[in-house]
Amino acid sequence: MLIAICDDSPDDLALLCGYCRRYDPGLAVSTYASARELLASYPAEKPDIVFMDIEMEPPNGFEAAQRLREERDAPTVIFTTQTLGYAVRGYGLALRYLPKPIDYGAFSEALELALRERTPQKISVSTDSGEEILNVADILWLEVIGHNVCFHLAGRRELQVRCTFSSVLELVRPYAFAQIHKSYCVNLAFVERAEQNSVRLTDGTVLPVGRNHTKSFRERLGKYLRG
Repeated sequence: MLIAICDDSPDDLALLCGYCRRYDPGLAVSTYASARELLASYPAEKPDIVFMDIEMEPPNGFEAAQRLREERDAPTVIFTTQTLGYAVRGYGLALRYLPKPIDYGAFSEALELALRERTPQKISVSTDSGEEILNVADILWLEVIGHNVCFHLAGRRELQVRCTFSSVLELVRPYAFAQIHKSYCVNLAFVERAEQNSVRLTDGTVLPVGRNHTKSFRERLGKYLRG
């Protein structure tokens, strides 16, 4: 994982470098005194995450972020700025805005969020043939079938695992899943439509919503949609 810090202030460069070392001494960090310098290094040195100052000599942080966004597998950008008045203008370009002076708490929270975005989320389940590693983003929904739990995966693949539903719910609890029925749990990223008593997923699957789960599902979905 490569972190790039782009800022025309030597003091701010040093501060954010220090924050990176404090967060994780093993992180690789590159620094750039201008957006022009950062863009010239790309893609020979391709960062995963960029802390980008906005107020710089042309090209400024906005312009540089727009150019990076056009690249394949564009980096995650976190803007640093003297004023949050820029936030509306740069909507959609950056994951977060950090107002200067930047404190370590805000920095570490933004970096943790960016690292989660860049790192594939995975879970491990035990099968008869060994441990199966699944990408969370590939799991559309979960279904109880007898004493097994069936993982319905992207590409219409299925994986049945002999385990309790509660143990699987605990595995996916940190992610964007919601139990909708005593036998079903859905990945909220794949919910296309929510009716009063059912949900439709992006693959066309329609599942019932149990009365005892209606309220918690609606709350979970609303929170997910609000980000």
